Amino acid sequence: MNWEGLILDEETGRFTLRFAGGECRDLYAQVKLQDGTCLKTTDMKLHKKRETEVTTEIGSCRRAEFVHEDGGRIQLIQQFDLYEEYMTIRLTAKSPDTITTNCMTPVCGHGEQPVLSMEGEEIRFLSAPFDNDKWAKFVDYPVKYSSMSYEFTVIHPKEAASGLVMGSVDHDCWKTGFSAKTDKDGSIVCLEAISGVATEDTRDLDGARHGYLTGKEISSARIFLGWFKDFQSGLAVYGKANAAIRPALPWNGPVIFGWNSWAALMGKVSFEKYKEACDFMKSIKDTYQGSDGKQYVNYDAAWGRFTNKMRDSVAYAEANGQEPGTYYSPFITHEHQFKQEVPGTNGNYLFEDLLLRDEDGKILPQIDGLYSLDPTHPGTLDYISYETDNIIKWGFRSVKTDFVGHGCREGVFYNKEITTGVQAFNYGMSHFTKCLSEERAGYPIFISLSIAPIMPHGYGHARRISCDAFGSLDQSAYLNNCITYLWWMNDCLYRFNDPDHIVTYKTYDKHSTTLEEGRTRYHTGVICGSLMLTSDDYGIPEARERARTILTNEEINAITRKGESFRPVSGAAGEFAADTFVRKDEDATIAAVFNYSLSDERLVEIPLEKLGLTPGHPYKIKDLWTKKVTEPQSNTLRLTLLPAQSTILKIYQ
Repeated sequence: MNWEGLILDEETGRFTLRFAGGECRDLYAQVKLQDGTCLKTTDMKLHKKRETEVTTEIGSCRRAEFVHEDGGRIQLIQQFDLYEEYMTIRLTAKSPDTITTNCMTPVCGHGEQPVLSMEGEEIRFLSAPFDNDKWAKFVDYPVKYSSMSYEFTVIHPKEAASGLVMGSVDHDCWKTGFSAKTDKDGSIVCLEAISGVATEDTRDLDGARHGYLTGKEISSARIFLGWFKDFQSGLAVYGKANAAIRPALPWNGPVIFGWNSWAALMGKVSFEKYKEACDFMKSIKDTYQGSDGKQYVNYDAAWGRFTNKMRDSVAYAEANGQEPGTYYSPFITHEHQFKQEVPGTNGNYLFEDLLLRDEDGKILPQIDGLYSLDPTHPGTLDYISYETDNIIKWGFRSVKTDFVGHGCREGVFYNKEITTGVQAFNYGMSHFTKCLSEERAGYPIFISLSIAPIMPHGYGHARRISCDAFGSLDQSAYLNNCITYLWWMNDCLYRFNDPDHIVTYKTYDKHSTTLEEGRTRYHTGVICGSLMLTSDDYGIPEARERARTILTNEEINAITRKGESFRPVSGAAGEFAADTFVRKDEDATIAAVFNYSLSDERLVEIPLEKLGLTPGHPYKIKDLWTKKVTEPQSNTLRLTLLPAQSTILKIYQ
């Protein structure tokens, strides 16, 4: 990032950031202490800057430190690290005495004049959810209608590819939020990046506040900030910065193909239905399999009713040449279990002893009907060790790990060295992943996080990109909303994005879908990058027929086996997903186009240039369902989609 674009004003203690598309001006930083005092860099009397060259986890950079003092005992230090494409900004409060704070704002702008100006019409603000619970989605609205965004955001002109990408890159202690506000004329007069947010969106209910940090030197999360001609590319750069600081949990295996029980059977799963799924999946194994020739057949919730059949389940799958998988939730319990003894704790604890509580000793309110266990409690850790021991003893090779967001809530923790929800999450999840490590199990176990915060990462080989997504068209559109803004996490923060169980015919408690809806749901998995776990009841003849029609397209499955996500290129607006996604392969460009209407046809018209192709070249376009080959018209991809229809196109020369 251009060093000249950072201006540190030693008279006022403010800083300005200039970039190709605009500027942030008259910014400052602040920290709120536990006694209610708010210290701002602009309130200090002395402001000095110093520069040096350093190397961080991310790489070599030029560092400017802006030191603020006023003769008191607390010093505020802003650290600006300038890399080639972006900078990071951190605030540190330092004192010979102990400091306690639960809110640090390394980027803060408030004023009567605009603090952020940007070229273009109607500046928009991307609000990213903290997690994927309760069907949270991404919303890209004009700034004046925007709400807080968690961990990252994009600020950009309407319908422009360019934009300002901001995001946290440290996830050890803080939950970080971003907000912007306008005045009555629409000028952006408030911009904040806050380390220390706790809201209903972070699942911190009833006014719970973010935990405090205490010490003689306390730092905020580093805030990534960069202007990009293509903000989707900027998000990918942001992801790489995060991965440089904390790499993804490594997985050397291929894309996983198989079956999961939840959408198909929900609480009615049984050993007999599991065997039935194993047998049907085996019947389509010639085309529906990973590059290693394997399929995974996985239990979801409700297997606890027949634990005596777990060894038999593993043996049956393995006899079919398949990998058995199961389900576990490490940080939750139900109210009816409160008085029950916690397995694996030698009778030392009841579940009520492990419950996470607030400062008044009250049990945290339930979320999704489930109560949170304290991730730092020795009873919770012993419980996790016990349950994962069983998973290993039975021989399961995959674990869907659910409701881990319950372990990221603010509360009062057993381990008194841990004072924030993010610290507790890291502590509990580190223990969980060690329990399922190849070193402990003797073989690799695939971990896919289900309901989970977007960050911290590094505790699963996959993370579900959305909340539960079943088979109807609206569910596919919802899932694609999440892919539109999280595609870059695939093979970056996680080896795979998880598109949830792919229902091609019928969810257990819902009516059947149309063929086009089923095919569209399959395509959402293809573009995600991705786990390909289907979920239908294969005791139903129509479900078997639909699966054979959709899941056995070898050309498309071969594309999926590469494990690479597609990028959105058009259609995203407001809360709506992109309707066109592309991926560059060695010999072709692969495009996925969607029609989210159940009642209207869609005429697709996309300039080749928008797909990353060169106008005037003699391209061929092959529909991978009809096998029909056409050519672009006037350097434009044109086709008509029926209601709910989508397709995959191979574009080549």
